[in-house]
Amino acid sequence: MRFSEHFAINRTSEDDWFDPHLTVDTKLFIDPVLLLESGGQWAKGHQELIDHFVHCYKLVAKSISKDSQSAKAARKLLTFPEPYELGLGYTAHGTKGAGSGSSFASTMADGIAVAIAAGLKEPEHIEEIGILNEGIGADRISDAAANVLKHRFIQYTQEISRRHGVPLKSHRVKNTRVTLEVARWHTEEAALPTNPVTGKPIILVPTSILNKLPTLNADDWFYSDFNDDIRASINLPVGKSAAKADIVTWARKHPDRVRDWAREQTSREDLRGYDFEEDPIGVVHWDRAPVEFVAENPLASRPVRSHDDLVVLMADVIQNFRRYIQEQRGWSLLWNDDGTRKPEEAVQLLFLGFAQQYLRQFNVELDREVELGRGPTDFKVSSGTNARLIIEVKKLDNGRFWNGIRDQLPSYLVSDDATHGWFISVQYGDTKTQRDRLKQLPAEIGVLSQKIGKQIRHTAIDAQKPLSASNIKN
Repeated sequence: MRFSEHFAINRTSEDDWFDPHLTVDTKLFIDPVLLLESGGQWAKGHQELIDHFVHCYKLVAKSISKDSQSAKAARKLLTFPEPYELGLGYTAHGTKGAGSGSSFASTMADGIAVAIAAGLKEPEHIEEIGILNEGIGADRISDAAANVLKHRFIQYTQEISRRHGVPLKSHRVKNTRVTLEVARWHTEEAALPTNPVTGKPIILVPTSILNKLPTLNADDWFYSDFNDDIRASINLPVGKSAAKADIVTWARKHPDRVRDWAREQTSREDLRGYDFEEDPIGVVHWDRAPVEFVAENPLASRPVRSHDDLVVLMADVIQNFRRYIQEQRGWSLLWNDDGTRKPEEAVQLLFLGFAQQYLRQFNVELDREVELGRGPTDFKVSSGTNARLIIEVKKLDNGRFWNGIRDQLPSYLVSDDATHGWFISVQYGDTKTQRDRLKQLPAEIGVLSQKIGKQIRHTAIDAQKPLSASNIKN
């Protein structure tokens, strides 16, 4: 369920805010450069973000050891808890991930030390330290911006809520503001909407500042014209990308190029954030498209009291999902208009949105990315405390395809003491590798079922774009 759905909001042209899902984080991030592009209070927010990091640079620069007062103050100011109130970024489960704790504060401080040593004495853009350091990615940059600017986002949320009559409740919120001089974050009461699922506060942000990655990121810097000579010298194999560690090594050798490139990017006229209409990575519209199909194709009502009942229900749900993808143009939600495929997460989210529409009618829970010992499984389906099954969804062209069936799924089944598992393979192309994997799967599943004493089923879904009439004739 979305924020707008729960609070029955009819959006107008004034509503430029991102409509968050209330149970699943959206893998988009605050892009600091887009704060500048958005102008007004958000451009002022960008300056506030830079001022925060300028202060941290000064503290790190005068630190004589990790135990010095200035070093400790810097780490305090660089501690950015994951702002779960926004419902953005990566998460281990639902809408509350691990975030940027004290260990990441040390990483950020070390990153600033590297930038200073490389000659970047003050930040022009905080993303520079993400290019110069391996452990600082989009999530850390976004978390930093969200924490420093949280007071602005709170005010923005309050204005939207009052305009639409959304009830506000007093919530205790971390990092509502900061006092740089004494290196202190403040936790304060703030009037905010309440997430009906978690009971936690909701904070809204403008769509204009969101992106799938920061505009200034390590990969784009490395593959820019600034570094043609570097790429030629290392002779990267065709189709192989450089590792972040290698990019960082070169960035530290050429910090002047990092800054010159950043300046060039921020002056581009074509700067823009995430394309919400096209949704190229499939993280926005996954819960909307299946609604009509589910309403027109109901399942027979029956109680779910056992594993067998749950397996029968899931068989029907998965079969309908297969039919939706293959026969009802569901495949189109997994492809972009330019013919590129959306990532594996797009089909996983689409399945989540589709299955939830059905399962909530039977009081069956579908949880995504649940930690079960050796990492997160794709889905855990449960009814009460006794009926559970694990579902793994993999693209046939995934380089770690066999790991999903040979390692991940059996590990999750054992960890959760579930007796049934389901492996859903999704085919995007007709290569020999994909055809061979499809042929091999039944035998692999049979061997695995016997080995671990669990019942595992497999469903193959063809998500290929259908041939045009002219191509079929040819």
